[in-house]
Amino acid sequence: MSAPVFAHPKETVEFDPHRFSARALFECPEMKVVQAAFRAGQFIPVHAPDVHVVLYILSGEGEVVAGEERRRVKEGDLVVVPRKMKRGVKAKTDMVVLHVVSPPPTQADHGDMA
Repeated sequence: MSAPVFAHPKETVEFDPHRFSARALFECPEMKVVQAAFRAGQFIPVHAPDVHVVLYILSGEGEVVAGEERRRVKEGDLVVVPRKMKRGVKAKTDMVVLHVVSPPPTQADHGDMA
C-alpha cells in the first residue's frame, strides 16, 4: 500500500517555456494523479487513449476538447472524459490543471496524439 500524499498543486508550480509540464503527484496500478502546468498557448494534442481522465482546472483559462465538444474552461471547472473518447487541452492563459487518470496511461495510449 502507498503512503498518503499531501500536496499543494496550485501553489507549487513549475512551468516549462517550451511545452506543458507534467509532474506526477501519485501513481498506483489503478490511477495516476498529475499536476499539468501550461503557459498560454501550450497544449496537449487531441488524442483518444484507453483511459478515463478527470481534469480539474486549478487556475487560468483554456479550452478542452471532450468527445465532439470544444468548451472554454476556467478555474474551478471539472471535466470528465471516458476512455477511448477524444480529448485535448489548450491554455488561453497560464493554466494549472489537476489530471486524474485511470488506469495510468501507457506509451501506446499517447501514440495516437494528433
